Amino acid sequence: MLEVAKSPESQDKLQHVVELLDDAKKFFYRIGDVEIEKKVSEMAAQINEPLYLVIAGEYNSGKSSFVNALCGKRILKDGPTPSTNKITLLTYGEDVSSEEVDDHQCKMTYPLEALKDLTIVDTPGTNSIIAEHQLITEGFIHRSEVVLFVTSADHPFTESERVFLQLLKGKWDRKLLFVLNKIDLKTEEDHNEIITFIEKNFYRLFGYEPKVISMSTKDAFLAKTSGDEELLKKSNIEKVEQFIFEKMDYDTKMDLKILSPLKYLVNVFDGLKNILSEKVSHCNNEIKSVEMFEKRSNNKRQDMIDYIVKYKTETQSVFTRLKEKVDNFLNYHVNIRSIITMKFAREKIDDKFKREVFGVANPRTELERIINDAIDYVDRNNNVLWDMANDYIESEIAFQRKTNDDSLVRKDRYFSNRESDKHVNLREYAKQFQELDGELEGAKVYRVVQSGFLNFIVLEGLALGIVIGLSTFFIPNTLGIVVASILAGIGFSIFPLKRKKYRNEFMQRVDAICERFNNMMLFEFEKIIDRVLEDIGNRISSYRDTRWSEREEVNRQITELKALSERTKDLIRKSCIQ
Repeated sequence: MLEVAKSPESQDKLQHVVELLDDAKKFFYRIGDVEIEKKVSEMAAQINEPLYLVIAGEYNSGKSSFVNALCGKRILKDGPTPSTNKITLLTYGEDVSSEEVDDHQCKMTYPLEALKDLTIVDTPGTNSIIAEHQLITEGFIHRSEVVLFVTSADHPFTESERVFLQLLKGKWDRKLLFVLNKIDLKTEEDHNEIITFIEKNFYRLFGYEPKVISMSTKDAFLAKTSGDEELLKKSNIEKVEQFIFEKMDYDTKMDLKILSPLKYLVNVFDGLKNILSEKVSHCNNEIKSVEMFEKRSNNKRQDMIDYIVKYKTETQSVFTRLKEKVDNFLNYHVNIRSIITMKFAREKIDDKFKREVFGVANPRTELERIINDAIDYVDRNNNVLWDMANDYIESEIAFQRKTNDDSLVRKDRYFSNRESDKHVNLREYAKQFQELDGELEGAKVYRVVQSGFLNFIVLEGLALGIVIGLSTFFIPNTLGIVVASILAGIGFSIFPLKRKKYRNEFMQRVDAICERFNNMMLFEFEKIIDRVLEDIGNRISSYRDTRWSEREEVNRQITELKALSERTKDLIRKSCIQ
């Protein structure tokens, strides 16, 4: 294990990193990022372990051969085809041993003194025909603290290597050493040209020239197993060993131990900050969109209410025409001449009243038509409102990530059945006009005429009797004539008085019914419209409330993330690593 207690200062720095990793792990657990949480946990678990030197590169570039050359023994399988299918952690041990850790990882030991504070990690080759090999390697890179990238002289700095290097250096910012292998296959002129090619292309990507060490793993392994000092020097492996085992002293390794997880967190935090900011922006846009939709709905409601008011004018016209027809009928038929004429006719006045007043353009029929037209109008517009709401919700769902929120799933329209309770109630209320039924009103007119006619007959009979009595009895002529005239006048005024009384009573009743009918119609239709808007509002507002809650939660995450990021950057500044 790395001796972390060499100095209180180093121990203090490392402890702060451990605490930060623990807090970061809890943070990623809370936000549900299982993948990053797992990676942070892995880095926290290896913080006290020897420095991880990860050997990476394309398959057949000589990674396993390089490890064998370092050990001077073929402890790893190598060859021209993809031979490494697991992450192999090589650590110090008194004996050579191998232990399977899981499906993708194994641990080996070897008695090499330098492995006491260094773990060499051999990885499956990238750009392999076996795609899983690259995924295994990419899934482990975050744990590397130094990366030794092996590229082959016969195909240096390929496109797949460029992509992988961007992951290594661009995303995770790992300490990187280039090893150009198989130089035994090239001339010195070719070798210099390849070095220039690597440095130029690397500089184009990352803005600085890399450390490149050339060697031949084939010659190195052969020299170590045969004891050929001249071939060992020619292989140039001693220069690589010097860099790994001597130039990376304890302080350098400690700095890398501290720096690697911190740089990982900085990259993760920066990426997450952008994601969370986009989420807040999206939530704000969605909330604004909901508010705009609610404004449109309210405007639509007002338009519907304004349109319903026009039916009030139609209703008033129906009642006005009814009053005019009744007035005309009374003036024309409820008088002495018409009544006497009608007495000799077969048609009764109540039948005539029903036929002329209620027979053509029956007001009840007209009012039912108005009610049905209004219901049709409200139905159509309520369906339009539901379509607007459902289309809005579906467009928002299509735009955002897939959700399991049942409240956002399109449902059947709330208001699509013309025979709903609301319509039935509305029609029932409309039957208040039943009190102006033609049969009932005809009977009332008939009673008016009959009572008036009887009163007329009685009074005129009395007047006539007085006149006859003047000639039979000795009644003073002047007084008798005056009394007879008064009775005759009262008899002739009976029909106008009864007609006026019935007209006034009828007109007052019709006006009251008209006002009650219009108030009822407006009230009921407003209730229907408001109920639909309330149901739509509940669905839309629940969607908006979800976005409000999400925005609040994301803002809390941003605040916590900012604090963690500041702690991370502060630790980097205190480490004094450039």
